[in-house]
Amino acid sequence: MGIDNNITILSMNVRGLFSNKKKRLDVFDWAKGKHASIICFQETHSSKDVEKIWEEEWGNTCIFCHHNNRSAGVSIMFKKGLDFTIHDTKFDQNGRYIVIDITLFEQRLTLVCLYGYNTDEPLLFDDILYKIALYANTSILLCGDWNVVQDCNLDTYNILHKRNPKSREKIEEIIEKLELLDPWRTCHPTDRKFTWRQPSPIKQSRLDYFLVTEDIYSLMKNTKIIPGYKTDHSAIVFTFSASLAKRGKGYWKFNSQLVRDVEYVEKIKTCIKDTISEYYLSVLKKNREDREHTSKLEKEVEQLENIMNMSPNVNVQATLYGKKLELENKREQKIEGLLLRSRANWHENGEKML
Repeated sequence: MGIDNNITILSMNVRGLFSNKKKRLDVFDWAKGKHASIICFQETHSSKDVEKIWEEEWGNTCIFCHHNNRSAGVSIMFKKGLDFTIHDTKFDQNGRYIVIDITLFEQRLTLVCLYGYNTDEPLLFDDILYKIALYANTSILLCGDWNVVQDCNLDTYNILHKRNPKSREKIEEIIEKLELLDPWRTCHPTDRKFTWRQPSPIKQSRLDYFLVTEDIYSLMKNTKIIPGYKTDHSAIVFTFSASLAKRGKGYWKFNSQLVRDVEYVEKIKTCIKDTISEYYLSVLKKNREDREHTSKLEKEVEQLENIMNMSPNVNVQATLYGKKLELENKREQKIEGLLLRSRANWHENGEKML
């Protein structure tokens, strides 16, 4: 079996994770289920004192940039087992971006996770451009909630005014200077699909997107907009192939001498038989049914969002809201289990719960 050297980055505005631990664990678990290599979150509402706790809840390396526990904040979270080296990191003092000089497998690049202002703040993008230039990497990838659309006609619905024009000009300047491409728009030059949605009155915008250099775009496997979770934003996904990959860790080897131990073999057979008959089949069936139901709900949400992209109306919006709520309720039991294990772990290690 070959080594998978594809890199998948998922980005989503999470609308705050500080005040609701249950939501945080749920969103972390949802994100892990998408099997991305790197997760970029915006509007995390994090603070310095929760970094260790959140990293333990995620289960692997995380990089945080804070403002306060009521606004802004971004984070970059890495999948366990990912081959990466962080050479340097730049942070925004207002919790609006992280710029990383990183090697993924053997491919060095600059990675930026950003959260733009709701107001017109072009200096933010000047600052990001300056920080990117400090590394002088030729491969660059930016992602996040920009809070600025690139094309007011294609990327908005029922938005009457052209918001943040100075910020838009700065983004256009970044695209020109760094020779960047919007992968999704390049693949879908005339499509209308949105990443933020307001239910009443219905308003929609494509505020979340990737910008990448041509060399990364040439390695692209796919790019897509998928339904978000517990947020009013969709998630965006970009997958590309690393140019080179290191060899894996090898394999585990069974001690073949044990098969000559009759007593050992009989005990293992009995244990396997009892376990299968008592637990395995019923658990397997239940897990399969749960996965199928969850997958069905996610597909229904995606279909309804596609309808909203093409023909928005209040009835579809209401059905979409209902399906999202049903999906959240479906995951409730799993998240209760995560909370229980988290409490037990913190109690054992003397951690204080928020």
